[in-house]
Amino acid sequence: MRRTTPIRAALVLAAGAVSVALAACGGGASGGTATASTTPVKGGTVVYGADREPTCLDPHNSGDMPQTYVSRQYLDSLVSELPGGRIVPWLATSWKVSADGLTYTFTLKQGVKFTDGEPLTAAAVKANFEQILDPKTQSSTDLIYLKPYYKSSEAVDAHTLRVTLKKPYSPLLTVLAQAFLGIESPKAMARGLKANCESPVGTGPFIVKQWIHGQRVELVRNPDYNSPPANAKHQGPAYLDGITWRFLKDNSVRFSALKSGEAHLIFNIPPEHQPAAEADPSLELQSFNHSGNPNGFGLNVDRAPFNDLKVRQALLYASNAKEAVKSAYLGVFPYAGAPLGSGTPFYDKSLEDAYPHDPAKAGALLDAAGWTGRNGDGYRTKDGQELAARFVYSSDPGDTPPADVTLYQDIQAAAKEVGFHIKLVPQAQTTFFATFQNPKAYEAVNSYWNSPTPGVLYIVFSTESKETGGFNNASQVSNPALDKILLDAAASNDEAQQRTLYTQAQSIISKNAWQLTLYPVQTRLAISKKLKDVWIEPSEGEPVLHDAYLAR
Repeated sequence: MRRTTPIRAALVLAAGAVSVALAACGGGASGGTATASTTPVKGGTVVYGADREPTCLDPHNSGDMPQTYVSRQYLDSLVSELPGGRIVPWLATSWKVSADGLTYTFTLKQGVKFTDGEPLTAAAVKANFEQILDPKTQSSTDLIYLKPYYKSSEAVDAHTLRVTLKKPYSPLLTVLAQAFLGIESPKAMARGLKANCESPVGTGPFIVKQWIHGQRVELVRNPDYNSPPANAKHQGPAYLDGITWRFLKDNSVRFSALKSGEAHLIFNIPPEHQPAAEADPSLELQSFNHSGNPNGFGLNVDRAPFNDLKVRQALLYASNAKEAVKSAYLGVFPYAGAPLGSGTPFYDKSLEDAYPHDPAKAGALLDAAGWTGRNGDGYRTKDGQELAARFVYSSDPGDTPPADVTLYQDIQAAAKEVGFHIKLVPQAQTTFFATFQNPKAYEAVNSYWNSPTPGVLYIVFSTESKETGGFNNASQVSNPALDKILLDAAASNDEAQQRTLYTQAQSIISKNAWQLTLYPVQTRLAISKKLKDVWIEPSEGEPVLHDAYLAR
């Protein structure tokens, strides 16, 4: 479930009707990745300050962003993505795609072992697909990516895997680059969900030593690591001895830990501390705007008052969301007013200002919808009912930082000016997760979906997504015409056709006002300059510490 308030580059097209094969690249930088700044130094343990704790360390289970940030350090994927969208080898050294787009044949790197000693084989990768699709794994993110398309896989030989799809799926390679689909040891997976959540086993540069709940995850160096992606800065084991992944939910505590030297890098620099961080010569800042569906609120079309298009459009005109984002986040976060974030392939910029702040137009739409009365509190009424909606969000500060609360309150105030009563409903994280999966429990719910492909629109707005897992389709949309457009786009390998179809889809979504979008989720790192060569990968925006080292 890629929603928890904290959830890219371009779509990689399966080439033409013939085959695609990429040879493995050698060591060093690739695809725009910077070369090492000085001679790397081995040794030392770094402290990473995270804003949230994962619910499970196995990213196949559930599907929340904190899982991928940490699992990127101990799991490898089949392929890796470069800025701009090109896919390069990782555990797969090459691949071929059949003329009909239904068969992908991967050649795996030889001599790779999981950190429990098991060899990486085609059968092991096949077991990963099967585990993801097993209902007992309780996957959501991986499942929704694969289930509509995956048919079967076959270990042709020890290092050749053939994947067969039900229908063409051009974003498959891009999807496989994500840490959500990191490859795990079948022996470890067989221990069961509970054990695998505590200490998943991969082939990656670090090993999970222990997870002390509520405090930290301890990672130690994998001395035998020999399977970095082609775009890594070096091809050997990690330089660091280990990583202490600390959970520091409070913004000020996290930033203070960095300033005092208790942490070497932190995630999510608080907006109020951005100027100080920028002015500090001892710090390096890195940021990445996630592609996919922006953070905002899904408006439940199966619940009044959002079952009325005029009411949904009125809310968007009344919300003054662009100014609210700018004010709450002190200009640090950009506004996102379209169904896709600006870094997503085939993003339609023309939709960014589809709903400018216009109280008069909002009022006219509400009048036309029959909300013409007013009660003693100034809210509109119709047939004795108040125009009100519950906007539900997580009260966990890692999920919803103070700036988000300010943002929601600003929107609440703007909506009140036209007589719309937004009832902000903060909930404890576990309660919020339950609410998110119960469409009858909200009129609007905080949601987002980070994804490297515009195919995320099918996850967020398709009838299939609504029927198989309502929490993915927070707005409870069912629109057969949109379904067909998105399925046709996913099946196409023609970039011009994809652009046309995804543009049509975005237009339908925007006109129907199914979401109040606010801003793109960001990876924002503040890094001590003592720590070198940290970089952010572009498929999911995770920090990569395999190449990092502590300067003398």
